[in-house]
Amino acid sequence: MKKNKKILKRKEKGITLIALVITIIVLLILAGVSIAMLTGDNGILTQARNAKEETEKASELEGIQLAVIGSETKDNEYLDILDEESFKKELEKHFGNEELYVHPNGDGSFIITINDRKYYVNDDKTVIDSDNVIEIGQDDFEKFRDDVNNGNSYEGKAVLLTSDITLSGNWTPIGTYSEETKDNHYLDVPVNKPFKGIFDGCNHNIDNLQIDTTEGYQGLFGLVIDGSIRNLSVGKDSTSSVKAGTRSGGIIGCLYGFSGNVYNCVNYANVNAAGGVVGVLIGQHIISNCKNYGNITNSGAIGGIVGASNGIDWPEEFANYYNKIINCGNYSTISGSEKNCGGIVGYFKGDIIDSCNKGEIKGGTRWTGGIAGAIVGKKIENCYNLGNVKGQFETGGILGARSEIAAYLKNCYSISEVIGTDRTGNIVRMGRK
Repeated sequence: MKKNKKILKRKEKGITLIALVITIIVLLILAGVSIAMLTGDNGILTQARNAKEETEKASELEGIQLAVIGSETKDNEYLDILDEESFKKELEKHFGNEELYVHPNGDGSFIITINDRKYYVNDDKTVIDSDNVIEIGQDDFEKFRDDVNNGNSYEGKAVLLTSDITLSGNWTPIGTYSEETKDNHYLDVPVNKPFKGIFDGCNHNIDNLQIDTTEGYQGLFGLVIDGSIRNLSVGKDSTSSVKAGTRSGGIIGCLYGFSGNVYNCVNYANVNAAGGVVGVLIGQHIISNCKNYGNITNSGAIGGIVGASNGIDWPEEFANYYNKIINCGNYSTISGSEKNCGGIVGYFKGDIIDSCNKGEIKGGTRWTGGIAGAIVGKKIENCYNLGNVKGQFETGGILGARSEIAAYLKNCYSISEVIGTDRTGNIVRMGRK
């Protein structure tokens, strides 16, 4: 009975409000205000409606930011991320019975929908407002690519994929690298057209990725600077392939900067280039929960997840930056003809944690490993290899070679056949450790 009374009161209020609005419109018309002045693009009612919407969005953004501040966090080993249950409770406190939908991405980021408006909470706990959350599907995908390559970096924006995508023709990557900067280690220069935002695939797949070129910096994304790619798979249809020059990979050619990450990405494409997921990392990044199922072939540094990161001949400004690979796996054949060949990475500066290789590794002249060909870093920890490893000089079930500044291997094992011509070991190649 009480519920029915509330519904009747709501209806009465609605009828009263409509009557009030009609009365105001009639009075304005009688006063000489035209319908166009009331309802046009710059009309009184349109401006009032826009002002109301902007006020609502500002209030929603503030509520989400307050919920972030009030939420508990949990340590995922490298980042303090929002605790999902605590965050949801805080959001409910602020928004009560409003239409609220919270979608956790599993990597510390969230998509929040309030009253049909979407907000993006990044894993660093920054909030992207609804005006900067962009949804794209099949019809928009190439337009998005062209927009990036014409200079819109999408910095500060979150791009959400709304459907699976099927590409056509030889693909031009999202984010382009200019030959004018080929000798410049600092890639964030005006002639390059990188992607700098967050691209969230929302667990969709991109099929028929076809690249056949001698040019470098190729992949679904060619050049990403301080941007993040997450929750995406490429090439489930088994027709996707990437054949390209230096610093190329299945999903990203080059990831550059000090705040870009790759989470929950899977490559199925066969890649004749450096890396299954990322060709090269330059700077400091986290690659987490990524997998490779494509066969990888290359003459340089080559890996199922990453080909190479910060080289030893790079400027001193990069000397103290290390990358991290966490909970990643390779499940296909990696075939290198020269040095630096590994199931997870070819040449790597950083840490590799909780990762595995189950594919066959066929190395070249030197530095071949089930997990890494060569590493300059702190540790390889909780990693295992189940794939046969065959190389020449310096071959190991886990690691081909490491520099003297590398700290240790901890809780690692390899139970497959390891064959090398010289300095070969079940875990790490024999000789200097």
